[in-house]
Amino acid sequence: MKYLRVELRFPSDLLHPIHRLIDESDAVDRDVLLHGTILNEPRDTFLFYVEGDIDVYTDALRAVDRIRAFEVTQIDETGYYVFLTQRRDDIDEAMFGPLQRTGVVVVPPIDFRPNGIARLTIIGNGGALRDALAELPERIETTVLRIGEYDWRQDLFDPGLTDRQFDAVAAAVECGYYESPRAATVEDVADRIDASPSTASEHLRKAESAMMSAFMDLRELS
Repeated sequence: MKYLRVELRFPSDLLHPIHRLIDESDAVDRDVLLHGTILNEPRDTFLFYVEGDIDVYTDALRAVDRIRAFEVTQIDETGYYVFLTQRRDDIDEAMFGPLQRTGVVVVPPIDFRPNGIARLTIIGNGGALRDALAELPERIETTVLRIGEYDWRQDLFDPGLTDRQFDAVAAAVECGYYESPRAATVEDVADRIDASPSTASEHLRKAESAMMSAFMDLRELS
């Protein structure tokens, strides 16, 4: 079963007001759509994970007329679940319509990032996937980041690495940087990702820190 890791870039006038908040404010560090229910009725229900200043986030929710209700649950010092219901608009219809078809499944989460970017994973057969991407609105810039065989186990552990951090770790594993004894150097990793040794080293350090923190969080939940 093939999967696509897709990046969507929305022009500013098509941004949801909460996605615009991520662009314009430093108060929200992360906004991730974990689950959603889209039915044949005008209102949709979503569960988000939010990191940052929840007061700024909820003030923004209250200012959006089509968000009908929401509930916030605090997880830790900076993390929250936000359960909300909102009225669908024409942009939602244009966005979700092509992805709601036989042969295609959108696999959560959908990660909303600055600069109007949303990243998501889609699985399905080749023809349906091609048709879904082709029917997305032309003004939403679509980039396929990765194509591969889907394995649900990859979603059990997500340390939230940036693309460059992921590339650095992948290169390090491939060239033997993490073998014992070590079979490669930071310079070897840098050559593979076309970066300076200092940059490659920084990517690896940040990736390792994120992975260890995510692993400990996972252990605490188990």
